[in-house]
Formats: sequence, structure tokens, C-alpha cells
Amino acid sequence: MPSAIRHDHELSSKGLVSILMERQGSNEAQLESFMWQRFPENDCYVCIGGFVPTPPSSGIPHGALIGVDGKLLWSGHPLSDAKQISELIDAELDKVKKGWGDTAEARKVRAALYGKNSIGSAQALVAAMAEGEERTALQTEIDRRYASQKKAVATLQEDGRWIDAQDACKALAKSVGKHENWEPEIAELLASFDSDAGKAELAVDKKYAKVVKMLRDKKSDAAPKAIEAVLKKAEGTKVGARAQRTLTALKTEPR
Repeated sequence: MPSAIRHDHELSSKGLVSILMERQGSNEAQLESFMWQRFPENDCYVCIGGFVPTPPSSGIPHGALIGVDGKLLWSGHPLSDAKQISELIDAELDKVKKGWGDTAEARKVRAALYGKNSIGSAQALVAAMAEGEERTALQTEIDRRYASQKKAVATLQEDGRWIDAQDACKALAKSVGKHENWEPEIAELLASFDSDAGKAELAVDKKYAKVVKMLRDKKSDAAPKAIEAVLKKAEGTKVGARAQRTLTALKTEPR
């Protein structure tokens, strides 16, 4: 787990997506308690269970590396061959930057879509392509990328991560550009942060962010009282619910 968190810190901005999966029977509350108390520096996505198309393993920790095209590249103990894993990750991140696919057109589109995170540029490239299966497939890929990033903004809001949601929304607006259909949708999302409810969520999240920094700086002893202070002005907010979960996690004995 520490190696996965380290890789995520170093490479997430370049396209690495890290998922930590608990497979030993803990519930969500126990997992949240464990992560806050043992790994407060974690930024990886964490979940319980889930299907993973990898060879079975009876030991832990167990990891897998899946390439940009969805193929399994490696699985096993994360520390069994650190050099090989790093080389594989570097090779896949190079594909993210330069694009991948069987044709120059596909590589250009994916370099724009993933390497430059420019949905608008990728859309312009696809629009200039000749009709055919490749254009249809790439257009579908662009549409899914846009839909997933738009949904991510709403998911972050619902989870009480309003500062992250606003940053993600601004990044998506920049990525989309002047697209006639997508730009109005993003403008509507951006407006939600300027509403009274949105401003209230952001204000609470700014205070809660100080608590998160406190936890990451290993000052957890003072965190419960700091969270309680945040909660006094967070009633009815999504950020308040998130802060309450953190407070409960800190007071729960991890498994």
C-alpha cells in the first residue's frame, strides 16, 4: 500500500490511476477508520471488494497493473519486482502522453484527449476524419470521457469535496472549450458553485481542508476538536457529512 500511495503522489498528474481494494471483509466505516489513522496521506481511490480480472492470489498484498488499452500487464506482490513495475508504468504513461492506437489519427486524438486533457482538441481532430468505424469508435471514446468527467464533478459535490469539485469543473470547462453542446452544460455546473448553497459548501470545505492538512501532517491528536469546530457551522451541508464521517473514523478502533 505505501508503494501504491507513493506512485500515486508522483504520477497521478501524468495519468496514473490508482485503486486500493479491501478484500478481507471490512465494512466501509472500518476501512475509512483504517485509512485515516494509518495512511492519512493517501489520495488513491479506495473501495471494498469488486471484481478484478487478474489471476487469483491467496496472499496479500496483491496488485495488478492494467494498461491504457485495458490489458493486464502484470500482477503479483507489489514489491516482488519494483523495477519491472516502474518500467511498465513509465511505458504506459508515455502512451498517455503520445497517444496509442493502430493509426496516426488515433494516436493524435488520444494524445489530445488524455495526454493534453483537451476534449475540444480531440473533438476537432475526429470531426476532420473521414467517416468510418475508426471515427465512430473515437467519437464514442470522447463522449465517454466527457460524460465521466462531468459525472465526476457531481460525484465530488455529493461526497462533500466541493473544492475538488470546483477545480475539476474549471478543468473540464478548459478542456471542452467552445463546444456548442458541452459548453452550456459546464456553464450550468460552474454556476452551482456561485449559488448560496454552493458558497456555503465551499466555505465549510475551506475550513475542513485545514483539518485534512493537520491529519496529513501527522497532527491527528488535535483533529477531532478541529472537526467539531467545523461541524458547528456545517449543518445540512455535504461537507459537514464528510467531516462527520472523518470524526467517526478517528474515534473508531481500526481492524
